[in-house]
Amino acid sequence: MILLRNRTGPRTGAQIRYEYGSDLFGYWYLDIVRTRKHRATSVRRLVFDNPRDFICLLDLDLDRKETLNYFPVDELMSGSSAG
Repeated sequence: MILLRNRTGPRTGAQIRYEYGSDLFGYWYLDIVRTRKHRATSVRRLVFDNPRDFICLLDLDLDRKETLNYFPVDELMSGSSAG
């Protein structure tokens, strides 16, 4: 699971959660969930038969979210303690 959190502008406190894995039949799945305060909304549910397509889409989506100031939660925790 990858968890991204936004700390800037009107999206402060918004989170995006990427849940992924593979099933018994060799398919890869990706669930993207957006949360804000106490609400959660499933944005996308995708199934891939090719791991290359899965990795490409995940990489592009993570890159797009980083340009919108979403940062991994681990990075936020280590960055605030180094302060």
